[in-house]
Amino acid sequence: MKKATLPSRRKATIKKVVKKKISKSDVSKTKVGKPVKKVVKKIIKKKPTIKKTAQSKKQTIKKDAKKKNVPIPFKDTEEIPHFLLRNLVDIYYDFQGQRIQTQLRIGSSERENSLTQEDLSVFGITTIFENAQNFEKDVEKLIVRQLKNHALYNQYLEKIQGIGPLLAAGLIAYIDDIEKFDHVSSLWQYSGYGMNRYCDECKKPTSVDVKYETGKVAKKLQPFETCPICNGKTRTILQKRMPGYQSNWNDRLKVLAWKAANSFVKQSAAKSKYRKLYDKIKAEEHRKHPTKKIEKGKTFFNDGHLHNRAMRKVSKIFLAHVWQTWRRQQGLETTEPYAKQLLGHSVVEAFTDK
Repeated sequence: MKKATLPSRRKATIKKVVKKKISKSDVSKTKVGKPVKKVVKKIIKKKPTIKKTAQSKKQTIKKDAKKKNVPIPFKDTEEIPHFLLRNLVDIYYDFQGQRIQTQLRIGSSERENSLTQEDLSVFGITTIFENAQNFEKDVEKLIVRQLKNHALYNQYLEKIQGIGPLLAAGLIAYIDDIEKFDHVSSLWQYSGYGMNRYCDECKKPTSVDVKYETGKVAKKLQPFETCPICNGKTRTILQKRMPGYQSNWNDRLKVLAWKAANSFVKQSAAKSKYRKLYDKIKAEEHRKHPTKKIEKGKTFFNDGHLHNRAMRKVSKIFLAHVWQTWRRQQGLETTEPYAKQLLGHSVVEAFTDK
């Protein structure tokens, strides 16, 4: 009878174990091949059971999440860093804008080539757009989950008719640190709703030179009461884009504040106090400028122009309310706006709808 053969590596291991653990008499009594199983059974001991700690459980969850391709759970009690919130808002709006543009292009091609919605469905185009919209919803859900830990949203922005989680998240993320805006005018300037200066003698706005690491020098708008070129007195102009000059405001925040005002206009006056405020301001603008005016080929004070003037004022008032509420929540000092402090104008205090 032939002896049972084992792989060389295993054979060497078994010989070593047999020498240490069992006697020659025990081996001689057994048949060839059978002692191996008995020896292995005797030598292998059960591993001691270790109770899983919180850290080991967390690691297990992360491993399972990677295997199943599901998001790793995070602490709902922690406030998300503003730069991450800003990225989420940018992802949502950028992705949504691209999806809408693509849908419009395909819709145009659909009409030109006499295709139907059923044709798009057959080729999988409809499914792609549905998946894209689901992605947007997932990003929005994540933003909502994170906003519930922010006091400004819970105690103020959520209670304003027309301000949803995306607008609120954008405003919080792009303003970022309310402590750096000592006066509401500083926030207006940063948001693009402030004033710049223009020199009539030089026929150009006041600016500063900004030098980059590449060696490139660019002119950035900066308001100066005295012109740095001719030392002449300058006049105020609205913050607006000027050819050859970099803007001195945050474009995204300016757009978000305008979107907020546009959202207020779409609300019912019975539910939204900001809509009532818009109606009041626009009526006042019509009273001041009852007829349109044409200067240098440009039309002023028509209905569209008055609408934009009212929208700008509502945006500024809303930003002032955000500034006031946020600073008070953090125990920071709030000063009266220039219009009230020095000019004696009345100022609308912060309010909520819900």
